[in-house]
Amino acid sequence: MRVTMLGCGTSVGVPALGHAGWGDCDPNDPRNRRQRCAVLIEVNNKVILVDAGPDIRNQLLPLGLKRIDALLITHTHSDHVAGLDDLRAFYWPDRVDIPVYASKQNGAEIITRFPYLFSKHADSPSYFVPPMKLHQIAADDVLDICGCRIDVLYQDHGNTSSLGFLFDGKFGYSTDVVGMSDEVFDKLGGVDLWIVEALRATPHQSHSHYEQTFAWIDRVKPKEAVL
Repeated sequence: MRVTMLGCGTSVGVPALGHAGWGDCDPNDPRNRRQRCAVLIEVNNKVILVDAGPDIRNQLLPLGLKRIDALLITHTHSDHVAGLDDLRAFYWPDRVDIPVYASKQNGAEIITRFPYLFSKHADSPSYFVPPMKLHQIAADDVLDICGCRIDVLYQDHGNTSSLGFLFDGKFGYSTDVVGMSDEVFDKLGGVDLWIVEALRATPHQSHSHYEQTFAWIDRVKPKEAVL
């Protein structure tokens, strides 16, 4: 399994537009130029993408990928789904639907925002074929996608929820989360790699902060943790 972290920035990226700019980040350190959150998993000669925010085109271009075999959606805040349209290009050569996995609520919202990606309408061009197919998933599901076992994890995200994912019991991905159940912590226990959110130094209503995330890491005891 190969994991590529495509982005780890906030919802507006770093630097942000307007007055926020670089904040306290050093603009001379290239590591501080951060795009929106997304991660790529290559397993069993297949490619699984988690989320597709507004930076997804620039994130994927350097990798030279020719296909996406599955797309998992954590939740539908714009910094995680605004780039869905860019993925149409992966459909064109072989005309194979891109499977999109999302919760019932998030799937409905995606269809509302991007109806043409999933179904043809009366005003669609005659040559147009919807490039994606939606698959409903839910927390506590155990999926088999591309020959990879994926545990779907419920995450508290303040006034909404998000989904985390555990791949083959080895790699955990937990973004946009402020709280998790004991059951989720147990599932993540001892993973090889855990990418987990730590938005800032002080508490936030919908995102974990440094002190809390470090306590989570002490509890999960991954071989390696990445914030």
